[in-house]
Amino acid sequence: MEESNLSGKDEYNNNNNSLNEADYTTLYLRGLKYFYGTDCRINYKEAYEIFKKLINSKNYNDEILILLGIMYEKGYHVSHSYRKAVEFYKKAAKNGNAKAYYLLAQLAEKKILDEEDGKNSYDDVAFEYYKNSAKLNYSDAYARIGIILEQGLLNTEINLKNAAENFKKAVEIDNNPVGLNGLGNAFYNGIVTKKNYEQAVEYYRQAIHGGNIDALNNLGICYEFGNGVEQNNEEALKYYTKAKDQGHSDGMTNYAILKIKIGIRNNNYKGLSECFKILHSASLINKSKPEIFYYIGLLYEIGFDVFEDGGIIKNSYLAYVYYKRAAELGYAKGYTKLGISFFNGIKDVIPSNEKASISMLEKAIEKGDGEAAKYLNYIKSNINKWYNIWYIF
Repeated sequence: MEESNLSGKDEYNNNNNSLNEADYTTLYLRGLKYFYGTDCRINYKEAYEIFKKLINSKNYNDEILILLGIMYEKGYHVSHSYRKAVEFYKKAAKNGNAKAYYLLAQLAEKKILDEEDGKNSYDDVAFEYYKNSAKLNYSDAYARIGIILEQGLLNTEINLKNAAENFKKAVEIDNNPVGLNGLGNAFYNGIVTKKNYEQAVEYYRQAIHGGNIDALNNLGICYEFGNGVEQNNEEALKYYTKAKDQGHSDGMTNYAILKIKIGIRNNNYKGLSECFKILHSASLINKSKPEIFYYIGLLYEIGFDVFEDGGIIKNSYLAYVYYKRAAELGYAKGYTKLGISFFNGIKDVIPSNEKASISMLEKAIEKGDGEAAKYLNYIKSNINKWYNIWYIF
């Protein structure tokens, strides 16, 4: 594989092979055709050879530098080299190319810097490059800055108002899908003005049209809870499924949880093993989302099919373990379930304990689960009578 550089006496600094404008344009368009596979199969070898020849000419443009940088960053035909990628991107950036600044920012986020930038932290360099790109009206840079400020990334403090402003600028430039989704979130959460679910839904729809996966999940949430649209579980499941099929982690989780809810309401627990697999995988990655642990516990409590012969898994103790984890993460319904578990007891594992049951239910009420009050009143009114109580949601 070939390597190159932008300094010293090498093929890219030999300007003796200049091309006339017509020949240059023809070669340039042919290189783009091979690189993107327009009306032909992608052929990085041919694209590289053409771009290399154009670099030798006097009038090559920044796009060629960027495409060569991408080839070295990804290892397309040439040997993978971040150093070469940075060299090409920086040369384009020095010419004032917004996309080049953006690509340099992304490399810095991946902890990739050259000696010149290495004097500062990765995060600071990345944020500075994003700002340089945004100043040149690159919508992806505004959108990324919005996400950074929305989540407090790259050593920044969370600033939802400024995040929304950056999302708005991204949308104003070219209807950037990430910006559209970000504005949807701002209206959904009442950041731009008071909460406006209808406006949020409109932005989510536009973002989906632009290919944004986050918006698929967000529109699913709107349909599940009837925010900005008429409540419709089938529509919610449709959007969650689309997000799930594209690998969206929250979409997968929301899909599984809604399937469980629908199964319980229809008294049909078959097919929930898929939901268990999704949630169990999610629990290994996202250890701070209590709903994941709560619904795994619920599956163990109600039982779910996992065997071809129709056999099910049902385990009260494992249900208790997962409810406990959900409660430890502050989930109100987790405390309610623990209260019921202590009241009923778990054979050979946890004896019935009125005091512990009451304590858990009181915590559940304190954290906002109104259902817990019903069970607490029942226990207190039957303090000397032992009955098993059953609770789903």
